[in-house]
Amino acid sequence: MAKFKQIRSLSEILLSAEMESVLAQQGDKVLQAASTDPNPAYVETLDMHAFRSKSRVSIQVGAAPNIGTAVEAKRGTLAKALGAIGA
Repeated sequence: MAKFKQIRSLSEILLSAEMESVLAQQGDKVLQAASTDPNPAYVETLDMHAFRSKSRVSIQVGAAPNIGTAVEAKRGTLAKALGAIGA
């Protein structure tokens, strides 16, 4: 069994700038894949945001509420984009 020494606490890692960078790279890939949707009005509303809670950093990719819901129900663009990057 491999042994390792943990030099940073998990909470420190989950809140780190490095973790935010890794998640932002994945979010960019999702945005790029979702941008291939044939509806230009939908593509124009795609956006990515970073959030910090007390315990972790997270990235959210989404579209405007009305058009985003309609396109997701019709074509599943964001779900396909997540699948395309292996998430």
